[in-house]
Amino acid sequence: MENLLLLRNLLIALALGAFIGLEREYARYKKRGHDYAGIRTFPLIALFGALAAYFGDILSPWIFFISILLLGVLILLAYVFSNQGKLPRIGATSEVAGFLAFFIGALSYYGEILLAIILTVAITIILYARSVLHQLAEHIQPKEMAGVIKFLVITFIILPLLPNKWYGPYDIINPYLIWLMVVLISGIGFAGYIALKWFGEKALSLTGLLGGVVSSTAVTMQFARRSKKEAALSRALATGVILANGVMFLRVLLVTAVVNLALFWSLFLPIAGLIFLTALFAYFLLQKVKKNNGKMQLRSPLTLKPAIQFALLFAVILTFVKLASVFFAAKGIYVLSFLAGSVELDAIVLSLSQLAKNGILQETAQKGVLLAVVGQLLVKSSLAYWLGGKAFRKLVVSSFALMVALGILFIIFI
Repeated sequence: MENLLLLRNLLIALALGAFIGLEREYARYKKRGHDYAGIRTFPLIALFGALAAYFGDILSPWIFFISILLLGVLILLAYVFSNQGKLPRIGATSEVAGFLAFFIGALSYYGEILLAIILTVAITIILYARSVLHQLAEHIQPKEMAGVIKFLVITFIILPLLPNKWYGPYDIINPYLIWLMVVLISGIGFAGYIALKWFGEKALSLTGLLGGVVSSTAVTMQFARRSKKEAALSRALATGVILANGVMFLRVLLVTAVVNLALFWSLFLPIAGLIFLTALFAYFLLQKVKKNNGKMQLRSPLTLKPAIQFALLFAVILTFVKLASVFFAAKGIYVLSFLAGSVELDAIVLSLSQLAKNGILQETAQKGVLLAVVGQLLVKSSLAYWLGGKAFRKLVVSSFALMVALGILFIIFI
């Protein structure tokens, strides 16, 4: 039985090495790589790693360490000889991948199959995405790079240093939790910003859809102003705003799913109904929308100032919601949710999602989130009405009015 298990793990090591080798062979065929290793060498390196771990296990751990050293020397020699006389020098991506394949083989021997598979897939994706990653690096702006660095700082330096404890009367402040929510919102914005850069501004509808990940309110304000100057684009601009608003609903589901799964399921039907209504409006509007190129400048969401502002706002809302739950019960939370949602939806959704775990009733949090959504829809309707052109505001306000009515029905009857 043990021999069969060993044979299985060795075969898995070969297969995973071959998977990486296939990509390297394909890259060489497409002239995106050099002749260091391919479909045969990578599985052999992975098998070498598995066998080194096996003999290190049954004979001496030094065998494994010497094998690592030997492979490192061989890879270094291969790199030196393959670069002799070549300017500019070739990168060491394949060599590093070969070194990692050794450890994937070792993981396979130790039975860590899932981890070995995940690492293999990740390595293969990174290798295959060479041109994409290079293009991204070429087009990234200095302010965007600074934003990425700041995001890494707030995620991997500041967050681990903060205490995960509740402070103050009624346990109203948790530094770690507040900053964790900043990281969550920044991460969502970062993903949307990258998507916007990747797809470009091909159409107003796509711009609105992707821009909604960063800020659906920003999309509404900018498209409303544009609709006054370019009345012919009113339908396309309205479609972009409606789609951006649909992304806002998806963000509500995503945030609650991450923070409080029980609240997510209680909100799924109402929010799904609003998403369906959004899709219906967008579908009928898109039938008459031409392919208009939209230009919309969204600054990187990864700036430190908005992150700090959000942290303070989240802390204030969390404090008021908790105090309202102590002194005014459910009615106070409902009023606060509606008002806070009008200003910043993400913060109140995060606050209610967290408090529903150990501070307020699930039903109270559910209705509070829906009231916040209704408040946000009313604010966007007001922006569209006061800032937009006649045709634009007619489409946006009428569609949002139906969504508000549906949201109120859910609040009353759920």
